[in-house]
Amino acid sequence: MWEDSNYCWVVLCKNTWFHFRQSLFSSHRIPLGETDAVMSPPALDGPFRVRCDECGKEYLYKPSDLRRYEQELPESFTPHPLFQAGGDRRRSKRSATQVGLVVRGESQEKGVFQEETITLSVSAHGALMVLAANVPVGQTLFLKNPRTQKELEGRVVRSGPPRRGLAEVGVEFVQPDPEFWPAESKSGNKRHFAIGRS
Repeated sequence: MWEDSNYCWVVLCKNTWFHFRQSLFSSHRIPLGETDAVMSPPALDGPFRVRCDECGKEYLYKPSDLRRYEQELPESFTPHPLFQAGGDRRRSKRSATQVGLVVRGESQEKGVFQEETITLSVSAHGALMVLAANVPVGQTLFLKNPRTQKELEGRVVRSGPPRRGLAEVGVEFVQPDPEFWPAESKSGNKRHFAIGRS
């Protein structure tokens, strides 16, 4: 059972000695701001400073240090100044809705593919869906709405580990289009579709 997950932008604290004493197996992630599975990072002109919420040390980070992480943020969380815009950097409203899609592209194992699937959440800027095909981050995919026959180009911005042969894949449209989704998706109603290759 897939759920509409919560994501945030994080960097890993560089005070490794302090956090190593807290946990031997993972680095401390400093949350910076809320995001979703398909949203691009904010435009960062260069290095930026972040103070750790645990050890209190402040370090300089590069844009390439930024990571998307699945994590619930507490109500008391205050976004980093570069990652806030009215308290929420999501550029368009996200709806946890199942919409049937036909996705085509190229997989790493089988080359060109076409697959029928469903979304887990949608917005004007993209969608989170499940796919059997193995697609890497950065790959171009074409999403077709079988009800309207409209097709949009997108790129993979997240590809999760497979579960029962299916992986959660976040796709961001090259050109945002709020009219791509059916009217019922805007009201949050869920519909059920079969998943499989064609």
